Amino acid sequence: MGEHMKESLEVAEGTRERILEAALVVLRDVGHGQFSVQKVAREAGVYQGNITYYWPRRRDLVLALAVRVVDDYRRTLLARCTPVEEASDSRAEVLVQRLIDDAVTEERVRVLPELWSLANADPEIARLVTTTYDAITADLLVALGVPDGHPASDAVRRALLVAGMAVQGLTALHGHRSAGDPMLEAAREALAEVHVPLLMEAVASARA
Repeated sequence: MGEHMKESLEVAEGTRERILEAALVVLRDVGHGQFSVQKVAREAGVYQGNITYYWPRRRDLVLALAVRVVDDYRRTLLARCTPVEEASDSRAEVLVQRLIDDAVTEERVRVLPELWSLANADPEIARLVTTTYDAITADLLVALGVPDGHPASDAVRRALLVAGMAVQGLTALHGHRSAGDPMLEAAREALAEVHVPLLMEAVASARA
């Protein structure tokens, strides 16, 4: 590949990444209901034609943005939750607490509800989100030291799914309350009290 072509490809990739980063900022700031190519172009400092070159339709850009969001979600969540280096008996407790802590970070509170809204409006994004959640669950099984093929692994998977749904409810709750609201801390404590024993029991059965 010639140097000129290589430089052109690097510039094109840089522009594409800048547009996606700008799209993420717009999604965070105005939500998917007011998301537009024009606003993304303004945020990225490019012409709308630069965007339609990569994504001819608004939906194409939204799909690319959804892929970026779920990839970032999986990567950062797993960085926080794995590997769980504590002794096997305490891994479930540590993992639930890390999921709870992750759920109230700014990136989750601002972006995940918008991703859910996009999924409700687009079946392809809904499938993407479901696939990502399944992949994250499989990764967390590994973090807990539970072999995926173990007869009891389904029980652990179910416990993780239920904990995940409850924890993401905390994300939604956090988006409607101030950071110092005592309800949030009470919710965090209640989630740990309920889901740590359930996950510990499921993990213990998989190791029996």
